[in-house]
Parts: sequence; structure tokens; C-alpha cells
Amino acid sequence: MLSSVTHPLLLSFAFTLTATSCLQAAWQNDTVLIQKEGNSTVVKHPGDNKTLFKNTDSQLAIEWGLKTVTHTVILGGEYVISDRIDIPRPGVTLVVDQHATLRLNPESTHTTIDFKSRNAGYWQMLPMIYNKGHDDVQILMFGTLEKWKIESKDNGKQTLPIMFDGRNEKGNCGLSGGVMMVTGHATDSFWLVDSARVHVPIVALDTNPGASLVLEGCEDCHLGLIASISPTKGGNTAETIDLNSRNIDITIERLVGERSQEIIDCNESHVIVEDVISIGSPRKMFGRGPISGPRYTNRRSFGSRSLDVRNTTILENAVGSRLIHEVPRFPDALPAFTVQTTVEIALPNNQKKHYVRKAAFDLSDQTTSE
Repeated sequence: MLSSVTHPLLLSFAFTLTATSCLQAAWQNDTVLIQKEGNSTVVKHPGDNKTLFKNTDSQLAIEWGLKTVTHTVILGGEYVISDRIDIPRPGVTLVVDQHATLRLNPESTHTTIDFKSRNAGYWQMLPMIYNKGHDDVQILMFGTLEKWKIESKDNGKQTLPIMFDGRNEKGNCGLSGGVMMVTGHATDSFWLVDSARVHVPIVALDTNPGASLVLEGCEDCHLGLIASISPTKGGNTAETIDLNSRNIDITIERLVGERSQEIIDCNESHVIVEDVISIGSPRKMFGRGPISGPRYTNRRSFGSRSLDVRNTTILENAVGSRLIHEVPRFPDALPAFTVQTTVEIALPNNQKKHYVRKAAFDLSDQTTSE
């Protein structure tokens, strides 16, 4: 009698263990780790020391991962890439560890894009990570993307960190869905162009770029915490976000700037912002300039704009600020992990104010938690 009772329970327990093992194996087989070994960059599955691909050019190793599996995780180390990293297909995830640094080889041949309103070749931009027209791509940037720039009297060329680019001949949004997440280090703006329904939980920088995030020709994008904090105590920042032109149905949870030139620059765009926080008195809170000519977007002009800011806080007596990024250790934290960014603002009498945003990810089922 005892065996007849325990037998189904044992079967159930065995089935659960098997299902769990299959799920574990599934995400590991669909994930690769990019890491340095001597002068080479190697690609391996998590928990497996077998080398799947190896090359002295880090760009080729990273792109091999993106072409082969769903999730590519760049572990800590310094990686020199010969050209931009092109996202090759929809639905992939690229994670850059907080201890990873990517830099461009200035001696190699580069693939660039031009500003639409400039003469071809006048000023060439090289997105270090470039998603051209692919839906549902996740780029989670926790590391460092080093800037490279060269300039002469007649022209120039430089890197920018990451661009989602949905431009196409139809003049609509040529990519839909996906995630851009930035808690790492970069000194230039991150870009969304002609993109729809891209979610940006966090872009928080303390390097004072021209703007932390720039949007052109985008639709139905939800942004979480977008922050630009001065790298020096009591310093200023430029813009927190630049809605350069032709954006519609953009919603933003919170913008934070520090004595900003403009916290938000809204040109020919329609946006709703829940909270705007100024650390110190801004030089200008909101910019509502005239309809601007396009720089990248292929979207047609609609000739109107609206900016609805629900709550505004000016912390005039702020004496300091810093960003606190809580990023887990990879690959130990895989497949499910949570990232948290806190904007900490120091006030007189040892008081502090905190603004927190979390984002959770699970590579085993490609979901993002708000």
C-alpha cells in the first residue's frame, strides 16, 4: 500500500525535476558569453568551457553570438572593435556587463551614417551598437562605450553609443518593440529614430552629454527614468532629453536634470511627462522651439507640438548629487535579474532625497518587468 501511494508522488517529483532541467538547458543553449582570453575574444555557453567561436576581432565574435543565439552577454574586459556592431535580426538581446569596455579601432575601415540635412560625408556618425530596422531587440548597456572622434577643417567622424534606426522609404516607423537600457558610461547621446513602441526603462548618465536621450520620428514609446547628472559638484548639464522632431504619443515617467540648459527640448513633438526634477535652478526648464528641420528622421512634418508636464520639482538648495547603479554580477545572475538606479540628491542639514527606478529581466522567457 505504501508503494502505491508514493509511486505517483515520485513520478510527479521526477517530472518537475526534468521540466526544470529542460528549462535550464534551454536558456543556456540559447545564450552565449563573450569574454577575453589573451589577445582573442571567445564565445561560450554559460556553464560550458567549450569554445564555440574565437577571433582577435571582438566585433566578429559579438556579431557571431547575435547571429547564432537569442542572448549575447559581453562579460568584463576590454574589447576593441573594428567597426560598428550590427544587430543582425529581430528578437535578440545584447547585454554589456558593467565591467566591459568597448572601444573602436581607429585604423580600421568604418561604416558610418550621415546627418540627412548635411552634405554627404561632412560629418559621419558611427553608432557603436546599431539596430537597423529589427523589431523586439533588447540592448542592456551597463558597461562603457568609449568615444572616438576625428575632425578636420572640412569634415569629421565620431562614434555615438547606441542607435535604434527604423528609417525606411515608406517614411514610417520601420521597427517596433524592444528595450534600450543604459546605466553605463558614455559621453554622447543615445538615439531612437523612426521607432515605435520601444521601451526605455532607464537612461541615466553623469557625463553631461548634449542630451542623455534623443528621439526623432518615434511613436508610442514609453520612457522611465531619464537623467543627466553633472560630473562635478554644483555643476551644470545640457539637456536631459531632446525630442528633436516628429515624435508622437511619447510618455515619460521622470526626467532629472542638474542646473540644465534645458531639461526637455520639445520640437514638433507630442509628449506627456509625469515628473520633472531639477537639481538646482535650471537655466531653462522646458524648450518649445519652432518646428525643426529633420536630422535623421524620414517622417513627414505634422507641424504641431504639445508638452504636458504633470508635476515639477525644483530643488534650489541642492548641494550635491550622484547616481547609484545596482547591477548584478554576470554570468552568476543569469537568467533572471533586476537592475536598480537611484538618483541621490544631497540637501542642506545632511538631508537626502532619492528617486528610484527598477527594471527586471528574464532571459529564459524574454520578458521585461516595469
